[in-house]
Amino acid sequence: MSASLRDILRSAPREGGQKLGLTICEVSKIWRQLIDLRLMHLGVSNARWTVLLALNDFEKPVSQKVLAEYIGIEGPTLVRMLDRLESDGLVRRKPSKKDRRVKLVELCKKTDELLDSMLSVAIGVQKELIQGIPEQDLVTCHNVLLTIKDRLSTQLDKKSDHE
Repeated sequence: MSASLRDILRSAPREGGQKLGLTICEVSKIWRQLIDLRLMHLGVSNARWTVLLALNDFEKPVSQKVLAEYIGIEGPTLVRMLDRLESDGLVRRKPSKKDRRVKLVELCKKTDELLDSMLSVAIGVQKELIQGIPEQDLVTCHNVLLTIKDRLSTQLDKKSDHE
């Protein structure tokens, strides 16, 4: 990147579309850090909560591959996380009846209360963060973010079609 382009980026104000991607990344990172901090007393990190919440979304046993794709992490990273969650008695892995090479993951009953506590924390954080922001602003913000998400997904789909 040329020095003049770096200067333009550095001096660009944070308004409208200027540096929007950077702001989204920063908000996401800090939001996850706050969730981590607030979940600490439950012995759960944001990463663990993401896996548990995803499994809850599926409502049935799901393959490790599907789970990794859904969360957006690499398989080996998920396996290490599942090892820890399984040793804590929060998830169970079992071979698929259709293909014994495939491991299906499901929540253990013990996780229900923990999920309720985690969701309560996350909802509380969200309420704190959006307090005082007019509902129409939140609706607009959410719609814009969903549009950006859809466009990103479309671009990724196009890229994977060309590979």
